[in-house]
Amino acid sequence: MSDPNFPPNLDIKPLLLSNIKDEEHEQHQQKDAIATYGIAGRVWEATRPLLEYFTPSTKFDPPCSLFEDHTPHRIIELGSGQSVASLHLAGHLQTDDLIVTTDLPEVVPLCEQSIRTWESPSQTHAKVIAQPLAWGEDPSHLFQYGPFTHIIMCDLIYFPNLYPPLLHTLLQLTESNERVEEETFGPEIILSLRGSDWEAKVFICRRWNVTDEWSLPDIKGVMNGGKGVIRGRSFSLVDDLFGSLEWDIV
Repeated sequence: MSDPNFPPNLDIKPLLLSNIKDEEHEQHQQKDAIATYGIAGRVWEATRPLLEYFTPSTKFDPPCSLFEDHTPHRIIELGSGQSVASLHLAGHLQTDDLIVTTDLPEVVPLCEQSIRTWESPSQTHAKVIAQPLAWGEDPSHLFQYGPFTHIIMCDLIYFPNLYPPLLHTLLQLTESNERVEEETFGPEIILSLRGSDWEAKVFICRRWNVTDEWSLPDIKGVMNGGKGVIRGRSFSLVDDLFGSLEWDIV
């Protein structure tokens, strides 16, 4: 199987964010990361709105739940790469909060390097660790860090062949061992992506409730929905993309 981080004819350049203090250093660092890790080494456009969303302010309605609820948070990011958004968020959280950055095993060293570069012993922040996770494979080694309250995804959806394993992993991470009475359940999923108009947007998602008929499909059948999903409101195109696949966009 080919490496998804090095598709044929890969030709990408570093993206510099507006809050970078040393642009020349960042340019070289990101260029080296791209050479070593391919797509995972680049900072992507959907990071920008996440940095804004993960900064405490009054401009969002509703506000980011991570700053409204002061109970300990257990957060996992999928496909973290440079982990820019998660590390920015960690700086605004408390010491009893935990963020688990994840990526393919061969990309975890990049996540760990980003954490080491970011960490400052003189500042209080959430604990951040890096763990391997290939979409579609068993994520049970991560359950020791849960139950997760939030899942972060940033600009992950490039290749259609990766949709099924990504969705399968999301369903595994959001499964409930107890009967749920509410319309939606599970961790809050914070998804930032760049749409067809090239504008990056943040979506807040949760899973629709299910009945006893529902069971976790295998990867081959996961994109077909499944029996037992209790769908609520309709969101037209967004619903087609997410709601029909067990997600509620709020």
